Amino acid sequence: MSDNFRNQLLTDFEYLAQIPKLFDREYELIRRAQTFEETHNLSADEYRHLFELYLRDKSLPDWLEKIAAVNERFRLVTQTLQGITYVAILISALQFIYGFQERQTQILNDKWDIVASDIRIGSSKRNAIEYLHDRDELLSNIEAVNAQLNGLNLPGRAQLQEADFRGANLYHAYFQGANLYRSKFANYGMNLTNLEGVNFQHADLRLAEFNGVNMQFACFNGANLEGAIFDNAYVVGADFRGARFLTAAQFRKVKEIDYRRALFDDELSRELGLQPTDAKPAVGCEIARRNRSWWQAFVGL
Repeated sequence: MSDNFRNQLLTDFEYLAQIPKLFDREYELIRRAQTFEETHNLSADEYRHLFELYLRDKSLPDWLEKIAAVNERFRLVTQTLQGITYVAILISALQFIYGFQERQTQILNDKWDIVASDIRIGSSKRNAIEYLHDRDELLSNIEAVNAQLNGLNLPGRAQLQEADFRGANLYHAYFQGANLYRSKFANYGMNLTNLEGVNFQHADLRLAEFNGVNMQFACFNGANLEGAIFDNAYVVGADFRGARFLTAAQFRKVKEIDYRRALFDDELSRELGLQPTDAKPAVGCEIARRNRSWWQAFVGL
């Protein structure tokens, strides 16, 4: 069916639909149907069926047309709102990212303020040091004199060169693999440094000062102790087996009754007049690293 033929039908149907009297409409319909049958090979029944469909479409109530129009407008409004929503989400995401970086910077500054403060009790300074370490901050030269840092746990190779822990309580702390070159652990006035059960495995402790401290059951396996000072230190149960550059001279000012109950490699034991030992590792060797879950790392805990 060509477009011209279709348009001619619609013109006829529109004319027929406007005839008010049924008799007149029916007469004109039969006449025009016969004409179409002769000229276009369209039967009178087909002509009548198409006219009925035309009338059915025309008979749709106005409110349905209005609903269709409203639906179309609603669709356009919905699409517009969706576009605005996507833009708003993008802007919010960018603001969150920018704000997140700002918040992280502020938190870092706050943690450094805590480390530099005179806070001596509570866990805030320990938590601040751990937080900064987890974000790869350089902790060399930090001052934690007389601080309560028991359980301080710095997994990985913490950078603590020349840190000052004099008089601090570091009971069962974890410093495995840390760089503690020239660090100070000596007693501070009347405050005694507590290094009981500390894990110093494989740490760099060259020239570190341990004068008079309690390092009972601490672990120094694999640590570099070149030039470290142990004068008057309490080393009962401390495990020095596997320590590097450790000499008998470094225990010259340690009470014999104390170092006799420490653990050394066989050769150093003989130099100190001790019998080789196969005692189990010191308590400090069992102190494990602290682990954070992925969501703690993500939100910055």
